[in-house]
Amino acid sequence: MADTFYRWFSERRLTSFGSARRDRIERSRLALLQSAITPPGDMLEIGPGTGSLAAGAIAAGWSYRAIEASATLARELREKGLDVTEAWAPPIAADDASCDVVYADQVLEHMSGIDAAREFVAEALRALRPNGVCFIVVPDYLKERTFFWDVDYTHNFVTTERRVRQLLYDGGFEVEQVVRSIGDATGLARDALAAGALLVNIPGVNALSRYTGTEDLLFRIRKNLFETLTFVARKPTV
Repeated sequence: MADTFYRWFSERRLTSFGSARRDRIERSRLALLQSAITPPGDMLEIGPGTGSLAAGAIAAGWSYRAIEASATLARELREKGLDVTEAWAPPIAADDASCDVVYADQVLEHMSGIDAAREFVAEALRALRPNGVCFIVVPDYLKERTFFWDVDYTHNFVTTERRVRQLLYDGGFEVEQVVRSIGDATGLARDALAAGALLVNIPGVNALSRYTGTEDLLFRIRKNLFETLTFVARKPTV
């Protein structure tokens, strides 16, 4: 199973528009991270995927390494010269107090349940140095609803702002900031896109897409309107 896990993701190829969009998203998230903590320091990314964050993080001055569960993705990342450990999380393959940043972009929702989610947060706290930052990005279930389940077969743990706030607080973190975004759009721009997303979720759109052969197009539109919540949480110094 490990050899083929996330094979479908590793075989995805972004269009030029998709690549540019992904680059804007990564730059906006790095800027948000660095408003809370600045390099140099040690960054550990859990679930780096294709490694779209890595180059920007290294260029910004972070000492970067990653943990990836997919053997295929881990191999491809190593071929790019990145320091990658092939492992599942939790547990997190890192020494106690060895990181300044634990970065997990759309990972928490893949936990098998509340126990795994609690262990993930506890492991992040353990791996961070005092005053370190846990940077977590998750889907907003309250907007996505059924698409939360359809977008990825490995989604298990329901993520909302309130649930993740509670989880991080109980796990010993101080949540400093939560940012809602669609792509790199926040604030009023995000609100406008969220309003537009209502049009592709009205009753009958799914059936119409099946009859017209536009199911893949509808999926792509919904994916581009996918809303995320970014949490900047700090490990206390005492």
